[in-house]
Amino acid sequence: MTVTVNKKPGGITQLFNTETGRVIYKSKAESAYMLIEAFGGIVKFNQKGAIATITGHITELENCDVLKKGHPEYKNALESIINSHKEFAKQVADSHHNEIQELENKLSGL
Repeated sequence: MTVTVNKKPGGITQLFNTETGRVIYKSKAESAYMLIEAFGGIVKFNQKGAIATITGHITELENCDVLKKGHPEYKNALESIINSHKEFAKQVADSHHNEIQELENKLSGL
């Protein structure tokens, strides 16, 4: 069995089983939001360890809610997702920038 693990914005980890096609999203934060098309809206992870699972056409939620357009929390959840993506992108960019600087320092030392 091969499982690929990807860090996602907002403190969510994606685990993908390449053999079964099963995708699991697990919250590492106390609460988080993620737009997941399979659920038709924003999935609200209500606690640390909450799970959203997608296997083919089967979807399951553990300690999660789905917020659809028109839900009172939808706009705030979408704003939270946008902010999480911005922060995540900044962290990744900073990490790559630091790596580039380290490589340039090694190059200049040759």
